[in-house]
Amino acid sequence: MSLFLASVPAAAVAQSGATRSAEDYVCALTDDCETTADTPAEAAPTTGVKPRTSATRGFSLSRPGAKPTAKAAAPAPSRSTASSPARTAGKPQPVKTASANRPKPATTKAVARRVDLRLSFELGSAELTAQAREEAKVFAQALQMPSLQSKRFVIEGHTDAQGSRASNLDLSQRRARAVADFLSSLGVSRDRFEVRGYGPDRPLPGRSAASQDNRRVEAVLVS
Repeated sequence: MSLFLASVPAAAVAQSGATRSAEDYVCALTDDCETTADTPAEAAPTTGVKPRTSATRGFSLSRPGAKPTAKAAAPAPSRSTASSPARTAGKPQPVKTASANRPKPATTKAVARRVDLRLSFELGSAELTAQAREEAKVFAQALQMPSLQSKRFVIEGHTDAQGSRASNLDLSQRRARAVADFLSSLGVSRDRFEVRGYGPDRPLPGRSAASQDNRRVEAVLVS
């Protein structure tokens, strides 16, 4: 049993003030989303309350660049057969087979799954706030669950563009490292994390580099 699971029971996590559950992270990173209900499904006919599905849980999953796959049209049936080739002006016509009419499958580029851990830090430092530590404990619990316990992640630090780029790069690197170290202190193997600091170089879509919304630490599933 890991240090985290031994020292921080799930009930304690639920009462910690964290804004999300371990199941939220599992759902967002793996699509392994269980159905939960405020009222049991068998009670729905009498209460009129439908079970609540936790497929999103109000939880935003960032998949930059993801596009819906176009639906391929059904292949047109061929009226020609090998035994009775169609003839025009006395010349046999080539027979069209089903494979010739089959559309090529659409291809999509794989996109890394990532979550914003929503962690805050003391001003100008890499020290996690008390609230951030509670949030990180829940993420650590998620990392010990069967769907994620063998997965590896890149912990990315990001800042806004206020101040010099050099200082922001250093701060983002230190913050990402602080998160990885804290997760490791809770029993998650440090070998499962790679740390990168991008400073202000990767602002959120639709945000200017100077926006404070860019101050974040993200976990990116890599394998």
